[in-house]
Amino acid sequence: MKKAAFDAGVRTEVVPFARVEGGRAYRADVDLRATVIILDTDSGLRVACEPEIVGTRLEREALQAARAAAALIAKMAGSREVAFLHVLRASMGYRLHEALKEGGFRLAEAYVRVRYPGHSTGCHEGRKAEVVYADLGGVSRERVLVVADTVATGESLARALEYFLPAVEAKGARVREVHVYGFLAEEGVRRVSAELEGLGVERAYFYAMQDLAALASNKYDMLLYGPDIPAYKAGKLVSLGGIVAEETLERMLPHYFPGMDQPGDWSERQCLLFNGGGFEEGRIGEHLERSLRALDELHEAVRAFPWYRGELEGVYEKRRKGLLAAILSKGYCSHGRRL
Repeated sequence: MKKAAFDAGVRTEVVPFARVEGGRAYRADVDLRATVIILDTDSGLRVACEPEIVGTRLEREALQAARAAAALIAKMAGSREVAFLHVLRASMGYRLHEALKEGGFRLAEAYVRVRYPGHSTGCHEGRKAEVVYADLGGVSRERVLVVADTVATGESLARALEYFLPAVEAKGARVREVHVYGFLAEEGVRRVSAELEGLGVERAYFYAMQDLAALASNKYDMLLYGPDIPAYKAGKLVSLGGIVAEETLERMLPHYFPGMDQPGDWSERQCLLFNGGGFEEGRIGEHLERSLRALDELHEAVRAFPWYRGELEGVYEKRRKGLLAAILSKGYCSHGRRL
């Protein structure tokens, strides 16, 4: 299957960077002033490859992956006193704020909600994000900013930073260093890196879970590798591939079905979401049903591509079985209610 991934466009331009507890880190060889690190952990692998991981289990796996990221940020950051920007609704699900606190960081937490007009899932092409809620919290003097977010096009995070950084500077917090962690696409990292440079940030670090993803033409799905479904529906065979360490690729291939969106509907995989005004339930059932439809659609599509290999049938069956079991489950969240 490794040949199929390479034929689909996967790139392995990375160099070993560091070892952290529970994972390995690689530096992506991309032409940016920012440092782009790819963090491979067992928990991150499961979350990226298994859309059936939701609810309480997602919380556990995300926290374990975040602990490795927090340990790496501890080595890189210029201070243990940091501003932490929650980009609502989804970013709390990465659990990085919890992992940093466990690691001895002192966080001044702030909240910004950025929203696309209309429904927020499925396609972001041609839409502009806007800030609809902000709470700068106790940020006052911190020089280091940490963010956990899903970065596809980078539009949402760029808008949040465009609002946040001048606002906290007016309060006396001149941010000079930014650390961004989560599922990251190469296109989005370039967009956010340019935004940070334009806002006068001196040092930027990006920590991508598992790979620096390829972004589908719908500007939403973030792939390790696989078909671009919007192009396929238009009668074109377009393959996409992200940037990943070869060792990580070998670990992911038996579990990842090509074309699946790695973060999935990240907010909807969670039990509870803070939206700025209160808490709401993640639509876990909808995420699972949507993932099952996407999997079946991709299963039909991949057989049209020259890189298709018969071994992928086993991966498909594994993911389909996992999704069906999760759909039938009533134990998504620790309180026992199906959300």
